[in-house]
Amino acid sequence: MTDVFTVCILEPCCEKSEPGYTPTSKPYYVRTPGWSDSCNHQRSERRRATITEYETREGAEAEYQGQARGWGSTDGWLYEGEVPPEGERFRIMPVKGTLTTHFWHGEPVEIPFPTIDLAREYAEEYHEYPDGGHHKQILYNIVGDQDTVVRWSSYTVKVGTELTADDWA
Repeated sequence: MTDVFTVCILEPCCEKSEPGYTPTSKPYYVRTPGWSDSCNHQRSERRRATITEYETREGAEAEYQGQARGWGSTDGWLYEGEVPPEGERFRIMPVKGTLTTHFWHGEPVEIPFPTIDLAREYAEEYHEYPDGGHHKQILYNIVGDQDTVVRWSSYTVKVGTELTADDWA
């Protein structure tokens, strides 16, 4: 039996959503409040997860290290094994908040995970975002990759609860 190593990389949709994208200088007339340098794609189209299987660890590590680690990297993971089909994977649904007591459920992240444990490990590590910021998710739920039903929660939401993005947490 052949070992399988799987790599998931969150690919940018265009150059403006690539890690390390720095816009060129803009004329004064477009520097209006709320104007963004990011692309105009919908959030759900902005980045997509690509999953690749390898027969050797070396091949998998080369892709993972080349794209998900180091300068100008994107998000991703390396997993020893095959990834379950769609509908049997998991996503992280973070809880977002303000400095006050206002907390709400965020949209599930784009990356599907093969196991709940890998999703938890990913959420509890620091990850670098394209804008250079770091993020560690403390309050989050693990939901299905095709729904928002809780499979595991870091703050005691009952398993089986259906969550809705932007609802109070």
